[in-house]
Amino acid sequence: MALFGKSRVRTREVLEFTEQLATLLDAGLPLDRALHIISMATEHEGMRAVVQSIFIEVEKGNPLAEAFSRYPEVFPRLYVNMIRAGEEGGVLPVVLTRLVEFYERSIEFRSFLITSSIYPLVLFTFGTVAIIVLIVVVIPKFGELFTDMHQSLPMAAAALIALGDFMRKYGLIILGALIALGFGLHRYTRAEPGQGQWHRLQLKLPLLGKLILKAQLSRVCRTVGTLLTGGVPILTAMRIAQGLSDSIPLGQAMERLQRGIKEGKGVARPLLADAFFPRMLGQFAAIGEESGALDRMLNKVADQYENEIRKATRNLIALFEPVMIVTMGGLIGLIVVSMLAAIFSINDMPM
Repeated sequence: MALFGKSRVRTREVLEFTEQLATLLDAGLPLDRALHIISMATEHEGMRAVVQSIFIEVEKGNPLAEAFSRYPEVFPRLYVNMIRAGEEGGVLPVVLTRLVEFYERSIEFRSFLITSSIYPLVLFTFGTVAIIVLIVVVIPKFGELFTDMHQSLPMAAAALIALGDFMRKYGLIILGALIALGFGLHRYTRAEPGQGQWHRLQLKLPLLGKLILKAQLSRVCRTVGTLLTGGVPILTAMRIAQGLSDSIPLGQAMERLQRGIKEGKGVARPLLADAFFPRMLGQFAAIGEESGALDRMLNKVADQYENEIRKATRNLIALFEPVMIVTMGGLIGLIVVSMLAAIFSINDMPM
């Protein structure tokens, strides 16, 4: 099936398909009829082929989630599990609407990151290239000049020339070693016990750790809130939400939460007693349980976490730009000053 090249299915095609399916199901059309209409109307070649295949699977009597799971390059696990939850809870149109909102926010957030990162990345790239050229190409020329004149270089210039010589001799070896190290770490963090250690380390990172945790909890709260709205039992909703994340610490915390619910402690008490979960989440859950609106409270928590993530990301990018400018400018300035000092020292040489 042609899913790559010009026919590669992008996120925007998946969003458009999800919107169309939600609209047709809300209008009362049967699932197979809705899929047939979408397959006939879809212009994108790759997406049309995927929808036609899904339509055939549904016609055979297979669940929609199972049909989606055959195309992991198009429908990620989050999408498939949400569809499965919608089928199990009889709230497929509601889940599709939630998926549309999720994809719209994802596309908007990714566009925000790209547009905000273009200038810093361009500046970083050109600054790095300028520093490498100065150290490896330009400064060694001064070293040759002083060598021909049988004169010693100033300390700063000599250090830069030694660094340039080292980079020319061992630069490719170091680059290869870094690539091999990165590949090894990637393999290690994909298997036990490295995966669990890596996930726990992520949550302990300064600044980023809290953002990662909020992003994970936002997805869990959004999923559980959506499923509760559709009448799915709380433990079933928790189990489905747990399957949406690869995070081992989050999975362990969700298991502890489910044990507390089975013991009759409700949702808020286990959340407040577990140090993994932010206290605010437990307090909102307590309000939701008291008012009989746990689903709405969880969705409100998800909204708040998403807003906090957006604000924090914007602040980090705004901080990164001036820090990088000062750092790159300082390094280039140090190199230029060292070169000028070497040039000026020529005047002090005996003729």
